[in-house]
Amino acid sequence: MVIRGAQELRAKVANTFKSSRIPQCNISREERLALTELKNDDSILILPADKGRSTVLLDRDTYKEKVNALLNDGKIYSRLDKDPTQQYKTELKGILKDLKGESAIDQSLYYKLSPTACDKPKLYGLPKIHKKDAPLRPIVSSIGSVTNDIARFVADIISPLVGKSEHHVQNTQDSVDLVKDLHVDEDESLVSYDVSALFTSILIDSAIVAIKRALEEDDTWKNRTYLNIDQVLKLLEFCLSITYFVFDDQFYKQYHGAAMGSAYSPLVANLFMERFEKEALNSAPCPPKIWLRYVDDTFVVLKTDKIQEFTDHINNVDTDIKFTIEPENNKQLPFLDILITRKEDGNLKVQVYRKPTHTDQYLHFESHHPLQHKFGVVKTLFHRADNIVTEKEDHDQELSHIMGALSRCGYKNWTFSNATQKKKPKTNSTAVTSDSGFKRKTLLPYVKRVSAKLKRIFGTYSVQTALNRSVLSVNCLLLRRTSPRL
Repeated sequence: MVIRGAQELRAKVANTFKSSRIPQCNISREERLALTELKNDDSILILPADKGRSTVLLDRDTYKEKVNALLNDGKIYSRLDKDPTQQYKTELKGILKDLKGESAIDQSLYYKLSPTACDKPKLYGLPKIHKKDAPLRPIVSSIGSVTNDIARFVADIISPLVGKSEHHVQNTQDSVDLVKDLHVDEDESLVSYDVSALFTSILIDSAIVAIKRALEEDDTWKNRTYLNIDQVLKLLEFCLSITYFVFDDQFYKQYHGAAMGSAYSPLVANLFMERFEKEALNSAPCPPKIWLRYVDDTFVVLKTDKIQEFTDHINNVDTDIKFTIEPENNKQLPFLDILITRKEDGNLKVQVYRKPTHTDQYLHFESHHPLQHKFGVVKTLFHRADNIVTEKEDHDQELSHIMGALSRCGYKNWTFSNATQKKKPKTNSTAVTSDSGFKRKTLLPYVKRVSAKLKRIFGTYSVQTALNRSVLSVNCLLLRRTSPRL
């Protein structure tokens, strides 16, 4: 395919490279040596906290003790004598071969979903620093595993089924829209329920039943696949049953639920909870005034004298699903990342909520990232303040907090106005197109003072350019340690 104008574009790009210099490091020599020393210290692990933007340095032996404490729960995990990867690989190929023989998938999809060189799922833990003694949240990385591709395939089929319940909350903005106009009477309370270890508490049989009902009640999934219900469920059941992983060179199997980290796990949890809440609320002797749920977190308004009765009821619906309760404190209750406050007149106001462990650490302005990414940080925080906070005084305080936090991260005052102002779209004169007339796209790694020049050059030829985070970013030194290899 001949690209018109490509030679001229190639020459301009080559000249840009010749005249450019490698950018200077944005950290001092002492900082660089300190990071290298931390990276090479095998006695510690550097991990992101489970929530918030904190970085946790944890003694390796302590980390192992915390993980082993989780794995010693015989009701959920058990040791395996050998690596079952090859066995599962052969089993999945057999299932896919049957589906191809039934014309449910074609040859191309068969090869796409067939496992080839398979990595072993790996378990790691993220510290919950907002909880006492910082327990770990177990995460199983299934990238490159036997079920990696098939899990995404199944997830694409069932994902649109989530959210059909009137109690489902899609995101923070949705929750704000649902609560901001509520009125709470004097004899009512704000309460939050949270399922203890939801992902590992769901039984496979219960999950299959819930998803089967969802498939039967909404047949739009048929537009996304040629599989029938039984075939979809067979693939899903296979994924749910392949819950093995390796930790510290020892293989384990998880017997309950879906492991966190898989593409389908949040979908399974959501569909199970939709079925659970429907049964629980319909059978409740004292149903709440409102029940809103995001996966396993809920916001509830109910009669104060009925709280214990309702709590006992939902904890008896399913023997494997147990809720913890968080009542309102000083007429306030956090839900997701918002803080809901009951005013004197019974109306509710909403503010941005930050956990006590929140560090106000954002992408530093001196970090080696495109300027658009830094403006994106400002826009996102300002947008959240504009759309979540319901009262002007709180909104002004939130903006002041944001600008103070970002200033400590190196942002200047001009970035706040520049990032939020609307810009007119630019028009390009010359175009580099294929013979079919389609515009070209390209993805470039960010290099300071170089990528911006290249982007302008490509822009004059109507080539759409996206800038990726630079490999020179200091964050990479820490992110390499996110999934520790023990």
